[in-house]
Amino acid sequence: MSLPATMVGCSPKSYLTADAADRWIAALAEGLAATPERGEGVFVCMPAALLTRAVEALSPLGVVVGTQDLSAFPRGAFTGEDNAELLAGLGARLAMIGHPERVRYFAETPEVFGAKAREAASAGIAPVLIVGEPERGADPERIIRPQLDAAFGAIANDAPVVVAYEPTWAIGAAEPAPPAHVVGVVARLRELLADRTGPVRVVYGGSAGPGTFAAIAAAGRAAGVSDGIPDGVFLGRAGVDAAAFLATIAEVRAG
Repeated sequence: MSLPATMVGCSPKSYLTADAADRWIAALAEGLAATPERGEGVFVCMPAALLTRAVEALSPLGVVVGTQDLSAFPRGAFTGEDNAELLAGLGARLAMIGHPERVRYFAETPEVFGAKAREAASAGIAPVLIVGEPERGADPERIIRPQLDAAFGAIANDAPVVVAYEPTWAIGAAEPAPPAHVVGVVARLRELLADRTGPVRVVYGGSAGPGTFAAIAAAGRAAGVSDGIPDGVFLGRAGVDAAAFLATIAEVRAG
């Protein structure tokens, strides 16, 4: 599969009820339909139970729809698991892997990240790997390089991948990571991923919201580090407010 050049997305985590999800999807669809670009460059990663609703409402607008997780196992006797082949057949084109909340609450390991990335890629789903250092002041590369190796080491070099830089210390915080810090890490991420021949996109998450991308882009231009400007941003709880998500989409599109 191909990936849009610019990507601005949202994972509403597990905040939505069925009714709230319908309202959120409808508000997003209405807002995007009113723009010339419609859903171009927009992605959402939904709970698996909401995947079909999002695909039906948003895919016709050009939104790329994915899931927040997928099974590390193929089809078979794995009760309760949503395997990659099933999700792909339902319209999933992306799948999140390695989020710190999965590590914290479900004890997922780098080996699990690798298995999930392999399953995703084998089904034509692009893995969205969440990477980042756990503590402010830690060396990002020391943590991120093994994460990249574990997740992408066993998938084809030409497989499309998305990397979301989300330092754990910024997730759920009052403010995102400082723009200059993000610029430096994103530029280094591009270097670490330079050997991949398939489509690669790097986005920033971690308490991202309206204003985050503009601040990072301004910092990158001021420092003369264009490679440090991410391809977009990835919202979590801020994007549960559809108006905030739409405002962020407009901001990223404006550059």
